[in-house]
Amino acid sequence: MPAAQQTRLVDQSASPDSLQSAGNAAIEAVLAADQTTAALAYDQLAGGSNANLAKATLSSVTPVSASLLSAMHQLDDIHDAQGNAPRHAAGNADTGRVWLQALGHGGKLDRDMEPMQHSTKGLLLGADWRLDEAWRLGLMGGSSDTRMDSKELDGDLDSWHIGAYALRQIGPLSLRLGAAWSNHEGSTRREVAFGRFHDRLKGNYHASTRQVFIESGYNLGRASVSIEPFAGIGYERYQRDGYTEKGGDAALKVHAQSQGNFNTTVGLRMAKVSTLDNGMRLTPRFSAGWKHVYGETYTSTRQRLAKGGHDYTVYGAELDRNSLKLDTGLDLAISNNHAVGVGLTGEIGTDSRNHGVSGQWRMAF
Repeated sequence: MPAAQQTRLVDQSASPDSLQSAGNAAIEAVLAADQTTAALAYDQLAGGSNANLAKATLSSVTPVSASLLSAMHQLDDIHDAQGNAPRHAAGNADTGRVWLQALGHGGKLDRDMEPMQHSTKGLLLGADWRLDEAWRLGLMGGSSDTRMDSKELDGDLDSWHIGAYALRQIGPLSLRLGAAWSNHEGSTRREVAFGRFHDRLKGNYHASTRQVFIESGYNLGRASVSIEPFAGIGYERYQRDGYTEKGGDAALKVHAQSQGNFNTTVGLRMAKVSTLDNGMRLTPRFSAGWKHVYGETYTSTRQRLAKGGHDYTVYGAELDRNSLKLDTGLDLAISNNHAVGVGLTGEIGTDSRNHGVSGQWRMAF
């Protein structure tokens, strides 16, 4: 890597002049290397991809809050006696409903130096019930597994999710509230190899994420067509504990990392309900929204060599300040009590791309 690019990964405290061997075989190997090898060594020893753990984890939990919103969208206007169309074919939900959703989600953090790819598979289970004519309340739980891959770092993330949501429906006006908390157990693997030096490193850490959102929409549709402008505000926070890698002299002591941002989303959601000859209801749907993130968007973490050395900062891919969110799918109400659906999602930002697929089964009781 050219030396000019290294300044985007580490600050002055990790410069060549600040390195002292102190009996560290990795530093001794750097000091004995030629200029070309030393440039490669500084990049590997810096461990810059550690800063990307925040954004990759936040991207992996995006489908969780999206699932809570989707569950509420399927309930909109079911009981509207004025003829406004339901957003989705959700079946008869007079008393309560349970739903099961399988999801797959992936993306890429397009950082100039070290792009990181991530993929998530998970299963969510939810239930909601009517409180009165206007309010419904729901709970959700689930788990997911995430895989992270880059040239410098590979990682795995085992996650557990719990959440709650509430829908207030008055005619064509909807108010949706939701919150989700996720617990993550992560592991990382790195390899440092330059000249005659070679080291394999492993790290284990604990992290958590929190998501809170409020969304409001107004159905302008008539009969079997729904056209809903919507607007929402949300907050996401990532918190990771510090950890120390296991391995040789290239092992890093990585300090705690946190990231918290508010965001707003505005967009348009459309759906059309068609009744088939056999009585089933088919509902194609589509939505598009613009998301804006507030506050600091860069991701960074402090760390140092576990055996000697000074603290320095590494910077990862920035959170996207603006992004386009797309969602399309097809729901089929098999009967008044059972429905299935499939959906595709995408989010396109300045510095990353995310996409996902989901399948859902719902039963009313």
